[in-house]
Amino acid sequence: MKKFWPISNFKVIFLIFLSWRLLLLLVFFVSLQLPLAGRNFLGGGLQNYLNTPWLFAWANFDGEHYLSIANIGYKGLEQAFFPIYPLLMHILSVGVGINLTNLTISGLLISNLSFLLSLFLLWKLLLIDYRKKIVYLTIFLLLVFPTSFYFGAVYSESIFLLVSLAAFYFARGKHWVWATIFAILASATRVFGFLLLPAFFLEAWQEREKFKNFWWIIFIPLGLLAYMYYQYISVGDPLAFYKLQKIVGEQHQSGVTPLPQVYFRYLKILFSVDPTNPIYSTMILEFFTGILFFILPILGFFKKVRWSYLFYAAAGFLLPTLQGSLSSVPRYVMVFFPAFLILAIFLTSFPKLKIVWLTASLFWLVFETALFLRGYWVA
Repeated sequence: MKKFWPISNFKVIFLIFLSWRLLLLLVFFVSLQLPLAGRNFLGGGLQNYLNTPWLFAWANFDGEHYLSIANIGYKGLEQAFFPIYPLLMHILSVGVGINLTNLTISGLLISNLSFLLSLFLLWKLLLIDYRKKIVYLTIFLLLVFPTSFYFGAVYSESIFLLVSLAAFYFARGKHWVWATIFAILASATRVFGFLLLPAFFLEAWQEREKFKNFWWIIFIPLGLLAYMYYQYISVGDPLAFYKLQKIVGEQHQSGVTPLPQVYFRYLKILFSVDPTNPIYSTMILEFFTGILFFILPILGFFKKVRWSYLFYAAAGFLLPTLQGSLSSVPRYVMVFFPAFLILAIFLTSFPKLKIVWLTASLFWLVFETALFLRGYWVA
């Protein structure tokens, strides 16, 4: 246990996390000077938000759906939100009472604790292959990414990052049963969890593992399949979580859209939308993220990053673009840690660029956090 959880290292990670959390708290107080974007999509509803903004502002947009599912279960158009996170919120609130306030507090506790543990797991995982300098930079790049505030909000990003990192950590140690268990939880938390199956096949292949040692990983999709079965018996469609994307987001399209077509669509948008419109900054962020996270896995190939990491980063980015949009991609890609590792490896060779990148990303994080907390769509 001491070997896995050295107190000195955990203190450093905790202080880094605490600094990030205090920064976001400061941004909240500054954001109160901004006008509200509107009355819709505010955490806990308009009145709860106005009465207790320091709490409910962290549950805006999708947070409202997680609160609703944790409170009364699934209702119309909510099947896109996987069950593990709201289930944990509900369980944690049972002893103190199921209401929006307690559920929000539970969600924030789960998200922030999960993110803290994720940072420590990320540290442990990357130290297997890389120097502390690169590992620390990877963590900082993740923390100052413009949408990292979602890790501290009522969203499932933190819990997914935690279980997927745990799965990778055990896979790297060839503890395939534990890797499979955490990967099953990941596939019941976000649809991206099923990507761990091919990623772990690549990991086993690279390590020349015998199939009899790692065959357990074939059970990884069980979390996703269980949720699909629940959707089948509850709404009659096992793919409701996918099909509803086209209903709740008009930017999503049926079928498969090639990535170049998505880029072309965004170029048209950027030249037609009024730059003073708050949505313009979101379009810029989506387009920038779309370019960056396409390039990073390619760069990682030349930097000899592990095949399982490369696949996970590339597939994690490409999957949500298939419906013809980069909407929410700046949030989705945060959990694909290999992309941040590749970026850290690259920036290590360019000290001045590293400083510029971290500074610019930090200011962008402050800007996007303030918008989100006042009800503006970010990702």
